[in-house]
Amino acid sequence: MNRETLLSLKYGCDNLSNLCVCSGDYDVEDSGDYHPGSSEELGWLGHFARESAFLNDITFMGGDMFINCSEQSVDGFFEDIGRCIHVKNMSFVHIDLAEIAFKLGPVMKNNRISHWSSDGCFLGVTETNFLFSIFRDMKSLQVLSISYDDIEDDDHPIQQHDLNDDVMAECIPSLAACTGMHDLILQGLKMRTKSCAVLRDIVPRMAALLTLGLGENLIDDNCVEVLIRGLAECKHLHSLRLGRNRIGDNGLELLTQGLPASVDTLDLDDNEVALAQQLPLLRFKELYLLGNSFSPGGPGVIAASLANPECRLQVLHLYNTGIGDEVMAVLAESLGNNDRLIRMALGEDNYITQTGWNALLNALCDTATINATHGSNHTLQFLENYGCDYFHVPQDVKMILQLNWCQDKSRVAAAKILQAHRHLDLKPLFDRKLDLLPHVVAWLERFADTRLDLKLMSIFDFVRSMPMEVVIGVANKKKGKKRSHNSL
Repeated sequence: MNRETLLSLKYGCDNLSNLCVCSGDYDVEDSGDYHPGSSEELGWLGHFARESAFLNDITFMGGDMFINCSEQSVDGFFEDIGRCIHVKNMSFVHIDLAEIAFKLGPVMKNNRISHWSSDGCFLGVTETNFLFSIFRDMKSLQVLSISYDDIEDDDHPIQQHDLNDDVMAECIPSLAACTGMHDLILQGLKMRTKSCAVLRDIVPRMAALLTLGLGENLIDDNCVEVLIRGLAECKHLHSLRLGRNRIGDNGLELLTQGLPASVDTLDLDDNEVALAQQLPLLRFKELYLLGNSFSPGGPGVIAASLANPECRLQVLHLYNTGIGDEVMAVLAESLGNNDRLIRMALGEDNYITQTGWNALLNALCDTATINATHGSNHTLQFLENYGCDYFHVPQDVKMILQLNWCQDKSRVAAAKILQAHRHLDLKPLFDRKLDLLPHVVAWLERFADTRLDLKLMSIFDFVRSMPMEVVIGVANKKKGKKRSHNSL
């Protein structure tokens, strides 16, 4: 694998625009392109990477990546990377940044880096201050993501870092110079009031800011009250992600009222939102409430918002919120008046039985009358997260959801009517006598070209209800022009 990577870099193969350098902790064939097992191998990688005209993205993955390489060879390698003028993206995954942070200065300054990210990397106070001082001089920086996830697994044990609210409050002001920032992610860094106060002052200067992610910190309602004053000035902000913090109903209300109109995505997963008060959830297109413990009246707050004609919600995440039959019945009732919601992610950890699914099915396809079927919900399409398969959703519910995938909602309504009503009740149409029969036949021709029985039955209903109209009509045609065999 190492040899193939070097050959691709040497001969300028444009299929190697993303280079992943990984440690021995990872299977190279599955997780990366190169494993520098010696100083010589690291030297060759730096040499050919420096000459590549196609290399745009470099990722460093794993803690002991340079364990078999001399200090001199590592310095030389990063000097070569600093001459890779085409590299725009640098990523670091589960490595000790303290070991190489000071070697990155020339690389980050010399290149026009637009994306810089670290995920699960150890960071000390000194190294963090140094990196943020470099960010200040990176005028081309558009995406900065420093994410620390404290969820431990077998492959990636927790690496404690030394960062906290005081440290981040000292570092963040350096970002004021990054006026071209699009995405800013500072996750899992123990940020709270001081950091939010600094962000309040600098985010209005980031005129291009689209996404702000402050998940897995210590942000509570008081922090939101501080932060919202600055966010109100971010007129282009699109997405605010505050999952796994300590935000409650008061914080949600502040965000709902204070965020600029441009924000249509709000992530409050795993917070302390109870919906114990009437909070209109109308203004967002995507709302993430996974893992919050709702009050008994919480589902009613959601239902009232969904039933409101001004509701803009298209995606609503309710994983791990204890949804059972009663909650499902409340939510289902509101869906009849909703024509915006596309995805309502429920997750596998719900308590819905057939009773709850029947309530939802009735909202999606009310079979009481044809008019009721026509007025059912034709918009909801998914009950799961992006990229996930359906969980234990009954087959009949799945089928109706799949019908809703069609963008032509008149066709969706027609399909449901034809499925739910084996015999169409045409009595309400008889007042206009035979004038409506051609329209009925045309409608069936458009939506039910395989339902010959319905076509014949519809014609028979008209003939049986007004036989003399048919006889007189046929007689009049005989007296006039000769009709074709295919005429009625």
